[in-house]
Amino acid sequence: MKNRMGALVIICALVFTLCGPVQAEASMTAYTVVEGAKVYDDSGKALGTLPVNTKLSVTGVKGNICRVERDGRTGYMKTDELAANPVSQAAGGAGEAAPADQTEARTAYVARDGAKVYDANGKPGGSLAINTKLTVTGTKGNICRVEKDGKTAYMKKNDLSASPVAETQSGSADGDTGHTAYVRADGAKLYSADGKATDTLSLNTMVRVTGVKGDICRVERDGKTGYMKKSDLSAQKTQTASEAAAGESGLSPARGTAVEMDWWTSDIRMIFDRGVVAQITDVETGLTWREKRFGGTNHADCQPLTAADTAAMKKAYGGEWSWNRRAVFVTIDGVNYAASINGMPHGSGSIKDNDFNGHHCIHFTNSRTHGSNKVCPLHQAAIKKAASTRL
Repeated sequence: MKNRMGALVIICALVFTLCGPVQAEASMTAYTVVEGAKVYDDSGKALGTLPVNTKLSVTGVKGNICRVERDGRTGYMKTDELAANPVSQAAGGAGEAAPADQTEARTAYVARDGAKVYDANGKPGGSLAINTKLTVTGTKGNICRVEKDGKTAYMKKNDLSASPVAETQSGSADGDTGHTAYVRADGAKLYSADGKATDTLSLNTMVRVTGVKGDICRVERDGKTGYMKKSDLSAQKTQTASEAAAGESGLSPARGTAVEMDWWTSDIRMIFDRGVVAQITDVETGLTWREKRFGGTNHADCQPLTAADTAAMKKAYGGEWSWNRRAVFVTIDGVNYAASINGMPHGSGSIKDNDFNGHHCIHFTNSRTHGSNKVCPLHQAAIKKAASTRL
């Protein structure tokens, strides 16, 4: 940010004098770098605010004040709220260049009920109902900048759809996908086309997914077609407690390398948001299990998803819980992220039937402990180990 602001001030100094805001020979383009940047009239009275990355023309400068034009109107702004280039706030703070995957705004729809909306600093700012209509104005990685009712926010790309989605089991699915899936837990419901429950399925029952629309999958089993919630299905079999005790696993360990992500300046807090289930692979043993994030601010507070997942995690720790840090891959949507865990249940937790009394911690680069509010060097060393390992 300082480099860009320096460039802006230098350019302004070359073009303008300091005897007062004057008309430039050629106006210079600038962008707001904060949400709610203020615009003033020539008497210093605030006229209103602008969202981050609003494009303006700078036509004059004096000290820390720039004269700007937008939509044919003239106002005055502080120089430190402008930059020569757009910035990306969704990645964790101003100061990063914002290359967008698109140059024109497009319409999108919320793909599921309760999809979260974030502010420019990555903090949750509420949720939206399925099929809420939005305008996407920029994309970077897994994050989209969206506008609704004149307000700007940020959302995960996979929470948006190019067209409205089905809200019930009724209706056809978005084409045939033709892949095998497994029931994630005992008692998962199978529905008819009109949304009525027709059967319950047991853990690891195999079905064939022939279509997906929103949160609903069309499935085939024993030659019959039905509909299931996507959250009730998994691409792999779920490990049972007996399998874990025997050292077997229904999950395939992560392969390849892991990406190192800064907890504060990258998208990882959104990617591994509260409620997200990730697959954990222990770097040393290759044992793998699933975890759900339920809280945490300085780092992720997590719990093994089931008793079987707890058994696999405990096996990685040699059968005894401890505070020792271990290098792990955290896999979400097929991407591996370098992380570190401790293995001591503590505090509270939201899952009560997983044989894990409380929660434990998952750290990413530069995350901090909750007690001391400091970066833990042991966790950081484990993260570096994960980032330098190929599985």
